[in-house]
Amino acid sequence: MLNFLDNYEEMTASERKVLNYIVENMDVIPYMKINDLAETIYVSKTVIINLAQKLGYSGYKELKYYINQSVKDKTLHQKKNDLSYRDRLDQSIKKTFSLVSEEVLQNCAKQIQFSENVFIMARGTSKAVGYYLEHLLLSIGIQCIFIKDYNLSELFTNFVAKNDMVIFISMSGNTKKIVNTAKKVHFKDAKIISITSFQTNELTKYTNDNLYCYSDNNDTKKNDKISRIGFFLIVDLLINELIRLNDG
Repeated sequence: MLNFLDNYEEMTASERKVLNYIVENMDVIPYMKINDLAETIYVSKTVIINLAQKLGYSGYKELKYYINQSVKDKTLHQKKNDLSYRDRLDQSIKKTFSLVSEEVLQNCAKQIQFSENVFIMARGTSKAVGYYLEHLLLSIGIQCIFIKDYNLSELFTNFVAKNDMVIFISMSGNTKKIVNTAKKVHFKDAKIISITSFQTNELTKYTNDNLYCYSDNNDTKKNDKISRIGFFLIVDLLINELIRLNDG
């Protein structure tokens, strides 16, 4: 199974750039030689080879082979039966599971557990996930505050201290209000977790730990009705990990 999150935190900016292109252009990668890919993204062949090895493959050729097999399997499935909305949701759940690193999940849970205060921030439809996370954290005895008021989105950072945790929930990870607030929290040296769709985004530049879900569309400016099912799945996994730590 292709797992594009292997060693993601250890990747360079150039390697993440290549990975983002591969994820968004899976159908054409099997037909691209390494030189073609390098010229298209303006990186060296060495960057592509290093990325392939960090993903667990011997080189670009082996990575391309497995991508080709994955594309064939996907095409075969689509020919048999065009994906219904239920199928797409099922696909989002399975791909989100493949993107969630157990190590990162455990670290996030530990950071939350030992934080003095936990703040949650989300905008638009993602606020539903914020309410859900707030409710579950409070239900297991973790003090948290969900910043619901748009006007308080940046003002609350005045009260954030070094021992606090701020969790940002953003589908695109590029929402200006979210990013600006994350910058302020980053300067306060508080701990930050981001929950975003799997893509290169501005928010992750300022966060300590990043949890990713799968989404076939992350442009919430044009369509804020995009399913957050992956976000809810991540919240459930995070809460379960916190319960496990508390019971231990």
